[in-house]
Amino acid sequence: MTTMKLAGAAWSFVGATLPESAAILRALGVQAMDLIAMPGGLLDSAEIERDPHGQARRVSEAGLPVGNLLFFFGDGFDVRPLNSADDGVRAANRETFTRVLQFCTAADIPSVLVLPGVDQEGISHDEAVRLSAAAMNELAALAATENVLLLFEPHIESVLESPSDTLAFLQSNPALKIVLDYSHYVAQGYRPDDVHPLVPFAGHVHLRQACRGQLQARWDDGVIDFPAVVELLKASGYGGYLTLEYEHDPWMDCDKVDVMTETIRMRDEVRPLLAA
Repeated sequence: MTTMKLAGAAWSFVGATLPESAAILRALGVQAMDLIAMPGGLLDSAEIERDPHGQARRVSEAGLPVGNLLFFFGDGFDVRPLNSADDGVRAANRETFTRVLQFCTAADIPSVLVLPGVDQEGISHDEAVRLSAAAMNELAALAATENVLLLFEPHIESVLESPSDTLAFLQSNPALKIVLDYSHYVAQGYRPDDVHPLVPFAGHVHLRQACRGQLQARWDDGVIDFPAVVELLKASGYGGYLTLEYEHDPWMDCDKVDVMTETIRMRDEVRPLLAA
């Protein structure tokens, strides 16, 4: 029987340093954290590229195991997207990714999360998806040589927004796995039942409540049945991390929910399910 573990997003606590975020999660009884790297962020993606081993030491000094790294090549979905129509951008992303893998190996991070890319002027949606598949399969092969798992997250405003499109993509690209986050689908009006077929493809999981029109909702306003989701994950043999991913961010009105309150509520709802 596989055992799932609880983690927390280090970026939940805006303004906190990396050691402070780790200490908050430890105080909440959460014994692992996910990291985010972006230009000027909690971890600076440019600094990881410049000095992967030095940045890995920073992570190790925070004293909490890391479940996953979310890496942004640029500042925003459409800056250096993985599926860029520009060959030079894709080549630069590949080169950067080799340094990211050095960082993950040095910091003992088992998986790295990238975003699948966006639709762009001058190319069709089908071509944007094809470029995304080619880029992610290439990065997945590079990651595998370092015993790191490459994951992607289908999300709002990406080339893979719907559960059915995501499922078809995964079936056509069997080397790839996803970070499963029901909120990105539910906020668009899809039912949780529409998302359940993606459970077997999960390599990591993000947890937050959502409802139609709200990517991040208070627990009592949300419509995701997390006990049912956890049971499906157990049945699929999933044994990875479940990450509490509330964030204070104006994007998609994610600054309308109290992060600490909802993080604790999700922890209290999910933790007993993992012991059952």
